[in-house]
Formats: sequence, C-alpha cells, structure tokens
Amino acid sequence: MYMNEAALAIDVGATKVAVGLVARDGAVLARVDIRSKVATLQELNDSLADAISQVCHREGVKIVGAGIGSAGPIDNAKGTINPVNILHWVDFSLVDFVREVSGISSVRIIGDASALAYAEFVLGAGRGATNVMGIVVSTGIGGGVVLNGAFHVGRTGNAGMIGHSVVVQNGEFCACGQRGCVEAYASGTNMAKEFGVENFEAVADAARSGDAKAIAAIDKGAAVLALGLLNSVALMDLDTIVVGGGVMNADDVYWPILVKHFEKEMKALNFPGKVALKKATLGKDSGLVGAGLVGFIPREERG
Repeated sequence: MYMNEAALAIDVGATKVAVGLVARDGAVLARVDIRSKVATLQELNDSLADAISQVCHREGVKIVGAGIGSAGPIDNAKGTINPVNILHWVDFSLVDFVREVSGISSVRIIGDASALAYAEFVLGAGRGATNVMGIVVSTGIGGGVVLNGAFHVGRTGNAGMIGHSVVVQNGEFCACGQRGCVEAYASGTNMAKEFGVENFEAVADAARSGDAKAIAAIDKGAAVLALGLLNSVALMDLDTIVVGGGVMNADDVYWPILVKHFEKEMKALNFPGKVALKKATLGKDSGLVGAGLVGFIPREERG
C-alpha cells in the first residue's frame, strides 16, 4: 500500500495547543486542538497525549519525524519549554514527552514564531527572500529568523525573540520578569488591557466603530512593535518581515496602523534599502506547518 510521508507537528500557543500531521508539501493531513489553559498539569498532559494518539493513528501515512513549535522561552538542547503564559509547563521536557507518547525517536523543538518564519519562508510570504523575520502577534509576541537563506534558531532556539527585546527603559512590567519589553505594550493581550477589556477582538470591534480610545490602544501597541522591528532590521539587515498571529485576524484595523508606524521608523534607517513588511499567508496553520516542516529536516542538518 502507498504511504504518504508526514511529520507529527505540535504548535504550542498561549491558550491552545494544535497537534497535527503535516506532509512534505505543507498540507495538513490531520489536526486536533486542545486548550492549554486548564486546571492541572495532569489534565494538560493527558489532553496532549490523547491528541497525539488521535493524529498518529491515521491509515496510509508513514510518520518520519516530529517537530514542535512552542511559545518561549525554550531550550532546544535540553528539549524543554518555559512558556511565560502556560504556568503548568515550567522547565517541562516536552521533547521527551512527545517521544514517549508517540514512539517517534526524531523530535525537534523550535520557537512557535520560528515555526511560522520557516513555514512562510518555504511556502508563504517569505518565499524568495534571503533574510526574513517572522513574528507572531497574539497573546504574546514571538519571532523567528532565516538569515542568508538558512533557518537560524540560535544557541538555545530563541533567536529572533522580538517580544522580549526592551524598547522602553524602566517601562511596563512584562510577564517575562523584565520591564519595557515589546510584548508588554504590543501584544493583543496588552492592547486589550490598554483599552480596558479582556481580549483584542473587543478592541478591534470598537475600533471598527470609530472608538477613539480603541484606536489609540492599537496605535500605541503598533508604534512600540514598529520600534522593535526597526531594531531587528538594524541588527540583522533584514529584507522581509512577515507578521502573523491572532491579532492579524483584525488586520483590517490593525495592519494600516502598523504599516504607518513601520514606514515612519524606517525613514531614518536608510542603509538596508527597502524592507518588505508582509502579512503571513498560511493562516492559522502557519505555526503547525512550520513545526511539521522542521520535522523533515535530516538530523545532521539541524541547528
């Protein structure tokens, strides 16, 4: 019987974990989502184990590896994660857990935004570019990079973590423990907090109706993110930035404001030339697809 090759893919976000099978061409063959905001560690681990079991038992598919994209920080040498928005997984050995549950020996972990960056570089808005940063703007903010045409994860797997770069000295307190991080102002959660609600969707709805306070909250967050992007361009000589994540579900109100601030910041930085700011094109599956694609990378090529 003909067997499609696939990789087990796991995308760990702040509020949910997506588990799926991804083919070499990026097609998602199966997907199960579970909640990461649950009462106990055991409940979370049991849900993940059940989701892995569901997607791995699919007829006609040969699983050749596994890739994990996780909210950070991570340690890809130890295979552990410490997502600042998932309190149950503190120094959690997710790679070992996935190996044990799935029976797959070849498991690689990267940052969730690195997964988006790689997927968009291979299949999406970053195709044909050379130096790409992909960012996720959602409950938190993450980033990942491709430099000189090669996927770059850094020493611990956290290269490109723009959300925890400091742009305001002695600024707002961030969930990571630092002050003045990009995430403390520019995440969907913190733009919602600025407006006085619990979720960014409410901010976007109010902005669509012309609410000045809602527009100001988005403007403040986008301005800080644009400054973080400027710093990233200056540090890495980027040619393309791809933006995805939950906030981009409201791109009708968010995107024009971000573009305005980014173009304003870039006017004073003339050495890189034109830097393309693009919307991610792979939608909600981008992180899952990226995680799956790195599951196909031969062990000897893994950074």
